[in-house]
Amino acid sequence: MADQHKTSPPTWFERNPKKTLVFGLLVFLLAVTYGAEKLLAHINHTHNLVLFTERRYINLREVPPLVDTVDVPPDKAVRDSDGLVQKPYRVRSDANGFMLPYHHYDHPDKTLVFLGGSTVACIYVDEDQRYPYLTGNLLEQQTGKKITSINSGVGGNNSLHSLDILLNKVIPLKPDVVIMMHNINDLVALIYDQTYWSRNPTRKPVVNFYIYKNLTGLKALSTLARDTYIPNLHAAIRILSHKMFGKKVKEQDDEFAYIRGKKLTVDEAAILAQFKMNLQTFINLCRARHITPVLMTQFNRYKPNPDPKVLKAMQGFAADSGISVRQFMDLYAKFNQAIREVGQANGVLVIDLAALIPQDSKYLYDVVHLNTRGSQLAAAVISERLRPLMAR
Repeated sequence: MADQHKTSPPTWFERNPKKTLVFGLLVFLLAVTYGAEKLLAHINHTHNLVLFTERRYINLREVPPLVDTVDVPPDKAVRDSDGLVQKPYRVRSDANGFMLPYHHYDHPDKTLVFLGGSTVACIYVDEDQRYPYLTGNLLEQQTGKKITSINSGVGGNNSLHSLDILLNKVIPLKPDVVIMMHNINDLVALIYDQTYWSRNPTRKPVVNFYIYKNLTGLKALSTLARDTYIPNLHAAIRILSHKMFGKKVKEQDDEFAYIRGKKLTVDEAAILAQFKMNLQTFINLCRARHITPVLMTQFNRYKPNPDPKVLKAMQGFAADSGISVRQFMDLYAKFNQAIREVGQANGVLVIDLAALIPQDSKYLYDVVHLNTRGSQLAAAVISERLRPLMAR
């Protein structure tokens, strides 16, 4: 009988009234916050209001700041090359996304910045042998001055991307000289899209930030956690899965998937005019900011009787675009000539690397990319041409 009068032990909530109150308050606040968010989302979309997080952004294509990693050439790049070594190539950048190394003086006598695509970045050359860095070293030896020579090349960039970098990253450095080299990336972009302001998923100049916008629930949380805590592991697993299971490249991974395989019509005069306007814009921007602009033509292996691997690469592009090998080579040569003409018309130094770097596998491991020997030769040529500017 006595057992029937025993009271049950107090629950956790009864033993911890303050914590229970706080817990209940938090649940209430979360519920109210979630409800308010859903209500406001409905109201905003009903009235066609766009939140700041849904706005568009300039696509600043740069090497990520403070990166320290390695890049190993993929199997296809090695197969299609002449002597490209498949090994890890170190890639580092400073807090502003400029490639390292470079001589970082508090008060340099001269500062140079190189703008361009992968032919400037020279990723598959050891970092201390990339010609933007070597050029600074040679100029220091030749002039006795403290020279900071910065490599701002980014694979895939065309001249519009370099203009963005010039405006937003280079001008604040107050450099003395900015050297720009573009050709093939501009040519390919203009062949495919007829404009720099294209809808290409990775190279278009204006982008919508939508990575998490259309995700909800656990998918949003898992994606955010993945990109925040294990981005390198995720990338490695993705690459490994492609190799192991032979997964095809998704459309969003193919920059020109939306137009590849279609026969294209090229308005030669129009695309040359667009390229020249970007070159002129580069010169005008530099001069408005008291910077000396320098242009360079692009070294290449596009010769009348191309080497077999070069010819194979060009035939692949011809099959994709319907542009013949001969027509592409002619357009490429005209883009280099446009650089010479714009430079001459503006009294700007043009370093004619297309004429000064031999069209040979001794210097270029593929159609337009230098090997170590080629990078060393380019640095020697560039430093010789820049030396008079260093005396000013």
